[in-house]
Amino acid sequence: MTKKKIIYIDEDARYGGPQHRMILVANQLRKDFDFLFLISSDENKLFKRKLIQDSLNFKEIKITRLSKHKKTLIKYLFFFIPELISLILNLKKLNADIVQVNSTPHFKALLASAILRIPTIWVLEDSNLPYQVKIIFNLLFFIFKPKIIVTSQIVKKYYLKNQKFSKKIRKIYAPASIKEFNYKKFKNKKINTNLIKILMIANLTKIKGIEIFLDIVKKSPKGFKFILCGGFTNTNQNYVKYLTNEFKLFKKKLNYIGHVNYIPKVISKCDILLCTSLSEAGPMTSIEGMLMKKPLISNKVGVIPELFQNKKNTLIVRKNEAKYFLKNIKLLISNDRLKNKIIEDAYKVAIKNFSIETISKKYKNYYKYLIKN
Repeated sequence: MTKKKIIYIDEDARYGGPQHRMILVANQLRKDFDFLFLISSDENKLFKRKLIQDSLNFKEIKITRLSKHKKTLIKYLFFFIPELISLILNLKKLNADIVQVNSTPHFKALLASAILRIPTIWVLEDSNLPYQVKIIFNLLFFIFKPKIIVTSQIVKKYYLKNQKFSKKIRKIYAPASIKEFNYKKFKNKKINTNLIKILMIANLTKIKGIEIFLDIVKKSPKGFKFILCGGFTNTNQNYVKYLTNEFKLFKKKLNYIGHVNYIPKVISKCDILLCTSLSEAGPMTSIEGMLMKKPLISNKVGVIPELFQNKKNTLIVRKNEAKYFLKNIKLLISNDRLKNKIIEDAYKVAIKNFSIETISKKYKNYYKYLIKN
């Protein structure tokens, strides 16, 4: 029996959460479906390497991502119609049973599949976008009525609070790899109270709350060692230059290690994880840290308040301010019993809700439902 074809379209092929999610799901369900990744040929080096490593089929296409960067935005608008036509022609040849559009601003992917009347899933995982993007989303959602997957309750409220179609929305969390983020692979040492290693994993963008993180570093006492892990794009060079100058002021306390390919090893060496992010659906690195049995102190962002609402699971700060993070860091250091309880309870919640097996089963059932109907 011929497997049904599912095409994932990515207009922005810089490797991040959406791309990671797509690969995990496709790997898990490759026996059930024929997956093909249509990815932008721009800045796709890491994404392309991951697809090749996992022997997943992909095709590079000339398509410009939506960006606030002036030159990229002009190019996006200028080539919008030609690239849309090219995408339509590509999809027509490929005979997809389902098209999955993997981010909100991927409007050309949504339009192409909707024009061809291919069953289309639009995955939403942002909760802080320019107002103009949200208006375009609402217009396209109203006209074409694609199937919607949201990756957290906050995302659903952000986009669909007043939409009469919202009852049909599926909520499927982004998956985490329990096999990869396995604490048993690493030696978990006890916290050395003379040198507390505190990690944050975040790309150098304003939405990640890097400046709040720097304020925590600035106001922290002796004996705290901070590690910041995350890359940056070519379009925010001025902000990155400002941040790297700030990093130099705290070089005795802070080690910025940039992009790292193997995150579990970095997590395994820390004592406490921080998340100062202002807006996102996950944050998945925080969930992965929980799978590694590391305590998390986080802002109220994404799934964190949804699934980890009390001190039995994690420590959520009242306000995204340095003093509240530092207060909770000191609490964890001084109360070993509380720390261990937080770790164990958070681990159970993460395993139950984010395992790739659980998430892939939900995708599989949804794909089958759409194909059948």
